[in-house]
Amino acid sequence: MSLFSVTFAVFLVITGILYFSVPKNFQWVLLLVASYVFYAWADWRLLCFLVFATLSTFAVGRWLQSLNDKYALENADLKANKDMDKKALQDAKKSLKDLYTKKKRWVLVVGVVSNFLVLATVKYLNFAIENLNVIFSYANTDFELSFLNIALPLGISFYTFQSVGYLIDIYRGKVKADRNIFKYALFVSYFPQIIQGPIGRYNQLASQLYEKHEFDYTRVKFGAQLMLWGIFKKMVIADRVAVVVNQVFNNFYAENYGGFIVFIAAFLYSVQIYADFSGGIDVISGISQIFGIELAENFRRPFMAKSVAEFWQRWHITLGAWMRDYLFYPLALSKPFNNMAKKLRKFGSNYAAKIIPTCLASFIVFIIIGVWHGSSWKYVAYGIYNAVFVSSATLLEPFYEKCRKFFRVKPERFSFRLFQIIRTILIVTIGRYFSRAASFMTAMSMYKATLVQWNPWVLFNGKFFELGLDRKNFQFMILMIVLLFLLDFLKEKGYNLRETIARQGIVFRWIIYIFAILGIIIFGMYGEGFNASSFIYQGF
Repeated sequence: MSLFSVTFAVFLVITGILYFSVPKNFQWVLLLVASYVFYAWADWRLLCFLVFATLSTFAVGRWLQSLNDKYALENADLKANKDMDKKALQDAKKSLKDLYTKKKRWVLVVGVVSNFLVLATVKYLNFAIENLNVIFSYANTDFELSFLNIALPLGISFYTFQSVGYLIDIYRGKVKADRNIFKYALFVSYFPQIIQGPIGRYNQLASQLYEKHEFDYTRVKFGAQLMLWGIFKKMVIADRVAVVVNQVFNNFYAENYGGFIVFIAAFLYSVQIYADFSGGIDVISGISQIFGIELAENFRRPFMAKSVAEFWQRWHITLGAWMRDYLFYPLALSKPFNNMAKKLRKFGSNYAAKIIPTCLASFIVFIIIGVWHGSSWKYVAYGIYNAVFVSSATLLEPFYEKCRKFFRVKPERFSFRLFQIIRTILIVTIGRYFSRAASFMTAMSMYKATLVQWNPWVLFNGKFFELGLDRKNFQFMILMIVLLFLLDFLKEKGYNLRETIARQGIVFRWIIYIFAILGIIIFGMYGEGFNASSFIYQGF
């Protein structure tokens, strides 16, 4: 059921009407039913994966909660014991904490491993089989493994990360396990969010899903605005840019593209994926806002970032936050990393002891983020590429600081900030070769073609108008990209266009809405191969 299909529009209208018509105590029930209908519509046979994730993490969560409760009771009994001296009490409390921490750790491992094993099986097993078969062929053996014939369940990466994060939060004592399996099922399966995130936290999202919500015209108005802008970004900008991107990347060898054509196509892919992903998130957030549910922010104007690290802090924010809280910090603070820091201090380098373990943890996290995007060596390379820039920036910051002082650079100046933004966009664009090319080797060939084929004249001889869009369409695409960046720049400066429109009179507002709707209808891309449901990040 595509977000932009008539079927989904009817489904959403019916769900919305029923949501505000049923008794408030049953609103969450309606959302649960709607979520499972939505998921089953894609492929009811894949519901088993969603049900497994829900039941397994609910059971493990209750198990962890029971251990937390038992520990709290026994710890309280120890504190109430007046017969123990202070040292004996401290030792007893430490032993009790160590005992329950160990028990909880094993329970958590069961929940995390079982769910990530399912994710790895459906997403990465065929990749592993492919590489094993290559090894077998090099070994001159006739043995060959068969590939797994299974579709990738809708949203499995998102709901797996969300439910595993819930378990870790219970383990850490940040939240209490949900006692209602059906309410928890809604947290895992909430239908707008399950397509492509954002990855929700239980303490931020669950209570909103279960609360009673009154109909609010202002909320509906803002939600509809956000949905309209998301649809515009997806259908008018992202799908138009996709024509040029697909032409260059899909026909790289056949047309012998190189130089500026490949580089511009890589930049346009960065724009496409931004408009596509953030557009989808806007639609999802708008739907949720109508229901009275505020989803976590997932984009914060990434093309305004002044470094690669900042870019990823602004891009897919909830994935980055998940990796930071549940992977980076546990790695950086783990015993092996602490031992590494101690050894570095013994060699007399406090700076290295502080920075190197952090950089290594960051490096590992970015490789995993790369692999999260897909099962291919190009995504491994993509992760390593970003890991190098993020980690090296931290490691070499003292050197960069000396360079800024030597050249008398003033970081607060607009010219330097502009340089940082352009530099970041260039680095990110180069990295997109890996994520968009058909394979790792194709990406390397495209890098070579970009550097070897020096052809600046294609910027002026009309060659770009032969990449699937005619002159008017291409010029319109450039205009829309400028509009996208301009609105991001204004928002970065604190100007909120949605609130400005909302303050206008009803006639003026509706003129804007009608023009926006007409713009989508007239300028949206509906050509050959059009598929409104084909969100890029939905495939991740």
